[in-house]
Parts: sequence; structure tokens; C-alpha cells
Amino acid sequence: MVAGGVDAAVATLAAGACKPGNHVAMIGTSMCWGTIRPRVDARHGLIAMPHVLNGLTDLYVFGGAITAGACVTWFRDNFCEGELAAAAARGVDPHELLEAPAEALAPGAQGLVFLPYLMGERSPIWDAAASGAFVGLGLHHGRAHLYRAVLEGVAYALQHNIETGTRDGSPLDETLTVVGGASRSALWTQIIADVTRRPVQTIRDDVEASLGAAMLAALGVGIATPDDIATTWVDLVERAQPRPEASARYRELFAQYVALYPALKPFMHALRDEAG
Repeated sequence: MVAGGVDAAVATLAAGACKPGNHVAMIGTSMCWGTIRPRVDARHGLIAMPHVLNGLTDLYVFGGAITAGACVTWFRDNFCEGELAAAAARGVDPHELLEAPAEALAPGAQGLVFLPYLMGERSPIWDAAASGAFVGLGLHHGRAHLYRAVLEGVAYALQHNIETGTRDGSPLDETLTVVGGASRSALWTQIIADVTRRPVQTIRDDVEASLGAAMLAALGVGIATPDDIATTWVDLVERAQPRPEASARYRELFAQYVALYPALKPFMHALRDEAG
């Protein structure tokens, strides 16, 4: 018998995560960051389950955000009618038109922070009543600033989970592998590299969880070994390197991001109660 696994864990395997310290961020509609560990400290608020590979000895430890790409879709569909129409007329992806002006902005979108809690939030805050927010809005901000802030907010949520997942001192590979829709965005992968202060790599082909399922099947019927998977099945490419000046700026903004939730929590809960 060959068993599969949840999508994030299988996508992590497809990205070559086979040994403790490997870690992968799957950023699609939601975000899931996961790493492999021989043990876990549950007090830090992440989730653990047997890893889909070597499940008797290794754990898949993960946390994530309910809305990641969903925040981008929400912003695009509700506030970017012009870009959607222009993209349709030109036959291009509307995100290309949104990213170009956002990429020209400096890190931090001129003093704007986005909390991506549009459906509450999972780890590490675990608050179903949390809500999204743009903080720092001014007349100098336009659509490009808000779009960039959304991408940065999801990257902060990722970094929040990475920092939570390393509180116990467990080793973590320097390089972060990103899979999912975010991996196809040059701007977003660069923001992720700058926020996390880690080189970012992605899978060359758009295969992800389906490849991981094939890997498990191959292992189960004995036509592949874990070494085969790690060395020949996975084709990773470098996408972005952290930039020191941008990372320094994001370090300051991330501290503000982390401080904003506890400051706004009472108001989030009160407003959620009014919304029913």
C-alpha cells in the first residue's frame, strides 16, 4: 500500500525537502511554511505531523496564513478594474501591469504596512477574529503602494512563522524554497528574499504537489530511493538574493508588523462582533 499526504507536505517533498533543516514555503491562495525536524516544541504554536518521507523518525513542522494569494486576488478584483481591462485587451497577465509600478517603489511602500488577516489568522497568532488592515495610509499612497504592501504583508506573515519555528534553536537551511503562485513573481520572490534575509529558490517546472505524489508512489513500489529523489527528481533554480539595504529596512518594518496585531486586537474583535 502507498499512502499520500496533505498538499503542503507533499509539495515540500516535491521541492526536495527530505532531511532535517530543509524548509519550503508554499504560497498559493493560502501560505504554508514547513520544515523537517526529528522533534518539536509545541509551545511555539506550530503544527506537527509525521513527514510523508521517513515518517517514523521525522516530523513535518509547519505554520501558515489563511490568506496569502487570496489577498492579492481580493485586491486585484476589487480595486484594479483598469489593469484588468488593459491586461485583457493586451492579452497579458494583469499582475504584470500591477507589478511594474510596485517594483519601482522602495521597500516599505512609503510607510505602509498591510496585515493579511482577511479571514482571521492561523499561526502564530491563532485568532479567528483577527482582521486585515492597511496602517500608515496617506494621500501620497496610490494603487501601486497598496499592491506592494499586500505582497510585503504576506512576506511578513511568512517571516513571522519562520521566526516562530526557530525559537527552539533547531537548525534551518540558509536557502528558502518557494513553491506556488508566488514563485512565478520576480517581485514577490525578491521581497520574500529581502524580508526573510534568505536566498530564494523555486522549482524549475510547475509541478509541485503532483510531483511529490509521484515521488511517494515511486518510493512505495520500490523504483526510487530517497537519495534518488533528492538528487535527480528535483530541479531547483535560484530566483532572488537578499539585498542588505532592503533587508535592513524590512527588519524595521517587520518589527512594526509584529507589534501591530496585539495593539489592534481589541479593535479587531470589537469590529468583528459588530459584523456578526
